[in-house]
Amino acid sequence: MLEQELMALAAACGAALVDAVGTDTWTGLRQAAASWFARGDARHERVELRRLDQIVGLLQTAEATEVEQVRIHLKRRWQDRIEILLEDLDDTERTRAVARLRSLLVQHALSTVALPPRPPLQVDRQILTPIGERRFSSLRPEDG
Repeated sequence: MLEQELMALAAACGAALVDAVGTDTWTGLRQAAASWFARGDARHERVELRRLDQIVGLLQTAEATEVEQVRIHLKRRWQDRIEILLEDLDDTERTRAVARLRSLLVQHALSTVALPPRPPLQVDRQILTPIGERRFSSLRPEDG
């Protein structure tokens, strides 16, 4: 099971893919997402591009009354695909994949999606405190 942060990132990407259809962002995001899924395999990338093009086709052929339901379904489908890919990676690969996914969203879809916050940094106060105390206690008022 993925952490909440990764699930939120997968949801943001799924939403970005569907929401980008018909916008100036679509072409760049489509290519970046296909590359992300393919992880360097050119044949797999072509397959992913065709899958992504299905989003456009499904939205274009949906009845006006069904478009919103189709959008919701597609967002969830792509979220699921991203989650499955991330689950299948080891920790090192997952870290790299998450960084690339965040980067492609920032680069191609920032205007269409809100990224989930990054987890806070873990700071060991015992390590930092003595350094900070030395630095600040050594300052004299005239040092400014």
